[in-house]
Amino acid sequence: MSRHKPTIHEMLEKKQKKPGKVDELEKDDFRALNKAAFQVFAPVILGAVIILGVIIAIFTWIYS
Repeated sequence: MSRHKPTIHEMLEKKQKKPGKVDELEKDDFRALNKAAFQVFAPVILGAVIILGVIIAIFTWIYS
């Protein structure tokens, strides 16, 4: 008995939504999504601000 391995096309194919089904967020889903986004983007933005600050400090130190 061999199992059929799905092809990449089958895996990436969009699944059809059942007619009449409505996707609704639960009570705390929006808060959880915001928390997850903050945990991802806060370190990235903080790192970018720190790098920009270091570059500005280096240029002001060199040209002053």
